[in-house]
Parts: sequence; C-alpha cells; structure tokens
Amino acid sequence: MGAFKLILGTPVNAVPQPWRLIKFDGVMVNAYELLSTRRRSELRGRGLRRLLGIDDDTELWIDSGGYQFLKNRLKPNPEKLIRLYREIDADYYVSLDYPPGPRDPPGERATKIAKTVATFMEMRSSLRGIAREGRLVPVFHITTGDGLELQLREYEPHAVAAAIGGLIPYVMQRAGKGSRLKAVLFMLLARRLWRGRLHALGLASAAMLPLLRAIGVDSGDTQTWRHKAAFGKVVIPGIGERHVSGRKVRFGPAVLREEDEVKLFKDYLERAEKLLGINTAMIAESFEARALFNAWMIKHVAENGYGYRGSSKAFQNLYATIEALKRQPAEVIEAMLARLMNGEAAAPAEEGRVTRTTVSATPGAVGHVAVGVSET
Repeated sequence: MGAFKLILGTPVNAVPQPWRLIKFDGVMVNAYELLSTRRRSELRGRGLRRLLGIDDDTELWIDSGGYQFLKNRLKPNPEKLIRLYREIDADYYVSLDYPPGPRDPPGERATKIAKTVATFMEMRSSLRGIAREGRLVPVFHITTGDGLELQLREYEPHAVAAAIGGLIPYVMQRAGKGSRLKAVLFMLLARRLWRGRLHALGLASAAMLPLLRAIGVDSGDTQTWRHKAAFGKVVIPGIGERHVSGRKVRFGPAVLREEDEVKLFKDYLERAEKLLGINTAMIAESFEARALFNAWMIKHVAENGYGYRGSSKAFQNLYATIEALKRQPAEVIEAMLARLMNGEAAAPAEEGRVTRTTVSATPGAVGHVAVGVSET
C-alpha cells in the first residue's frame, strides 16, 4: 500500500474548489445530487471532470448516495445508478449500500447488509467492464460473524478496492457505550481481513486522519473542510477547531485562547497567505477563505506524521488503543467487537478467555476466523 490518499468531498457546483489551487489526491461527488440535476447531459463522458476542473492525475470518485436516499426517505434505485455510472467517466464508483443504523436490531442489520451485498452483485453483473477494472467499490458495514463472512466471501473475488461505510454515527458517539471503539475495532478488523485498497467513507476529518493512518486505511473522504467553515470554524493541527468568524459561538470549541494557540494559527495563516492568498480579514469574513484554509490544513494532517498531536484526550486514548490492538490477532479483535455490539464489557480478551468456535475454509474469506468468548 502507498501513502494515504485524501479525497475531498464536494457538491458539484460548490465554491471554493481547492484542487484548482493546490494538488489533492482526489475529489468525490454524490450520485444522489447527480441524479437530481437537470444538467445531466453536461456531465456525460468527461463532462463532470471538466466541470470540476480536475485532471487525470486526480482521482474522481462517485459515492452512491445510499445514506442520502435513506435520510430523505427515498427508495434507492440500482438501475438508475447503473445508468449514471455508465454515462460518467470516473475512477471509482461506490456500489449502492443500505447502511444499518447503530441502534438497528440484529435482524434488521443483517437484512440491510445482505441487501447491500446483493446489490453489489447486481451492479457488478451490469457493469462488468467497470468491475473487471477494479473501479466498482463494494461497501463493508459493521458486524461480526456470519455478516462479516458474507461480505468478505462475496467481495473478495470481484473487487480490488472496498469501502467502509456507516461509521459516522459511531464516531459521533451516537451508537451507545463504546461507540468510537466499535468503529475502531471494525476498521482494524476490516484492514486485517481485506487485502486490497480500503477506503473510509466520510471519515477523513483532521481528528480522524491520524487514526485512519495508524489503522492502515489507504484513503478516505471528507466534507468537514466545508462544514466547519460554514460554522465559522478553522481547523488547526495540534489544537483542533476554533471559531474565527467573530460570530457568537453556539457549540463546540471556543475562540483562540492561549498565546500559543494564537501564535500557531498566525504561523499557518502566514503560510496560507503566500500559498492561497488568504489573510486574517478574509478568514473572519469569508466562508470561501475558511474552506480553503481548512482543506489545506486537512491535507497537511493527511501528509505529515502518524502520531496523534491533537488536544482531544479521547482521540489520544483511541490512538494508543489502536497501537495496542494492532498486535492482537484478528479473532481477538472480532471477539471484542462482538462483545461490545452485544452490550457486554469491552475489556481486552485475556489468555484463556478467547476460544475458537469455527474456522472458515470458504474461498475468498481471507483467513476469517469466527470466535466465541468464554466467561471463564
């Protein structure tokens, strides 16, 4: 695997477009938006690349919009997505998925995962050329046991790149006790079992990037560079997020406080002025200026260092946890995740507590071992 690739998520016609000013690995747009536009004919072939202003050295990703369909209570249509993917020249096309909610009961989670897998197989059959070239990207969703086995068995023979989806609610701590740990455990498990490129959907924020890199995820996308700017925030490595717009702070970290914070921000801003033409007044007044600054800062985090240097103790602890768990076999990681998802304690499995119950010999399972956890 090569260096981590940062993919900037963006609405199609949005401004600013940071990749026109500095080099980014890729750009991702959403199929939900593309299917809704009246300018569809302008996007065909290389039209979307021309509209975005990206060259062939910049990866173009199209996300399926599965989450957006569900959020808007619309039924996703694989046939429409297949037609869209045939029309537009992109590097990677994410297969339509049906993300389970973090509080879905086990039966509903299993149904959505099975539907996600079946839809990938349907799209693979219809998009044979794209799939054969490794550009159709299936999506893993958090689970253990048979559900994980199913995803591995069906994806491995037909894909060289896969994505992990549906983890944003876990990172946002909306999945009960041990929410973020569940996400970390599943990413570690997927990385251990999946041999190809592994992409983290929507997770490449500045706070998450050191964790993704420590796990060994190959690429990730984010729109946080825009979202933070819209709330008057800038991203500052080693500090986190700070409000700089002068507007009333409604939630989250406050304005720059200590002298060291002010100095660090000024140092970065001086570099941004030379590179991007952004100054202090523009940062305070302009969403576009803050968005450009944030995109550049996230790129900086993606490219520099593996350690966690942020101010969040919770993320520092997660980083340390990842380093310890990387020394554990896959079956131990899976057992810990299974316990957490079943509402049990998340204590690391100790010698004598993990017992193998099944070892899969199914082709394509990539050495997957299902385990049970004894209470002795």
